[in-house]
Amino acid sequence: MNISSIAGARSPTAGAGGSDADRTLAAAGPAVQSAIDVVQINSGDLMGRRFNGYDLTPHLKANGVQSKQLVYWNKQSDADFVSRMFDYPGSRHVTRGLNIVERRLSMHARLHPHSWTLPSHKVVRQADLLHLHIIHDGYFSLSALPYVTRRKPTVWTWHDPWPMTGHCIHPLQCVRWLEGCGSCPDLQLPFPMKSDRTAQQFAWKNRVYKNTVAEIIVASQWMLDMAERSPLAAHFNFNLIPFGLDLTRYQPGDRAAARARLGVRPGLPVVFLRAFSGPFKGLAEFIRALDGIDPELRLCIVSFQETGHFDRFIGKHQIIEFGWTNDEDLLRDAYAACDFFAMPSKAEAFGLMAIEAMACGRPVLSLEGTSLPGVTFAPDAGVSVPTGNDRRLAEAIEHLVRNPDECEARGRRSRELAERHYDIRDQARRTAELYRRIIAGRTQQQ
Repeated sequence: MNISSIAGARSPTAGAGGSDADRTLAAAGPAVQSAIDVVQINSGDLMGRRFNGYDLTPHLKANGVQSKQLVYWNKQSDADFVSRMFDYPGSRHVTRGLNIVERRLSMHARLHPHSWTLPSHKVVRQADLLHLHIIHDGYFSLSALPYVTRRKPTVWTWHDPWPMTGHCIHPLQCVRWLEGCGSCPDLQLPFPMKSDRTAQQFAWKNRVYKNTVAEIIVASQWMLDMAERSPLAAHFNFNLIPFGLDLTRYQPGDRAAARARLGVRPGLPVVFLRAFSGPFKGLAEFIRALDGIDPELRLCIVSFQETGHFDRFIGKHQIIEFGWTNDEDLLRDAYAACDFFAMPSKAEAFGLMAIEAMACGRPVLSLEGTSLPGVTFAPDAGVSVPTGNDRRLAEAIEHLVRNPDECEARGRRSRELAERHYDIRDQARRTAELYRRIIAGRTQQQ
């Protein structure tokens, strides 16, 4: 495994960040650099837009990169740069049937023959470079990677650890991925298996990767550290480029006005979180921590995605639930209204909502053992507590609520760090630099 030096693209915890001079050079760059065409490959467009290349499109254009997007499952946008791939009659019926077969055979991302047709898609043929994102979402076969990547210079963003494991998206406390998997302690973690074929899946990935030509992007030092230990990652060159945001959209807002719009009762401290009951997001841990705080303490809990998880606290705490929403204005109101953002994930490869909160001037409460303490600069700005310690989580909630001046100071520091490390213009500049290096290298080889 090699780690490339991308200008300004070091770990957030290592003190890297794009300067104003960097941005001036980036703005001037397209005037002296030839334009290049890139196609982003992903499951959907608007869902996950802040990490799948959709929101990056205009910022790449400012760096001389024309970016288009091919999606499979969820095309929700009418943007002219988004198209469908593998869009033959009955495609999704066939894909769903193959996914059923894969589940019965305890395998994943292997039985999709249309994957070999990707280089022949018109948008891909016209592109100078292919950028893969989440391709393990049940529509693409990794076995096609050697064929695809030898026909087009390729970047692949690893959004989670799945490329390094025998079946799971996140291995949690398991370390079997260090030695080839097998004897899996939890076959029910996504993507679940009926029987333990994790060693076979691991060996298959190893064979595929040996013949795959791609540069890998990871967004956090935590992912890079994991890759440095992974036998499967040894085949690739890695580039650390944190995700970024439009910091003119995500910025500190008027707390009182936001609370009024959300209907927060006067005088209540506000905690905002994502309520998702999957195995990784720590919702159960947060609820147990709420049970452990001072019974006299009254809070307003604002949550989005799933509803009903806080019903038993109604009457003690004010509960405001959004359900699932793509309404950015509503989300920014929630960030503005809260005292801090709680992200008690037990597994997190980056955490876009964490940097959204930071950009909005709110500190993030997280658990150790994930990317989040590094991403949120705990303990300088964020606060992190040991995973599996509900008492410490409850104490941290109480501490932040009872010390509003400290909470405000952490929020201001969070915004400063977001400006230094999570500006989408810096992400676009670094990504464009990587694209050009890869294309130049492939041209020299030819």
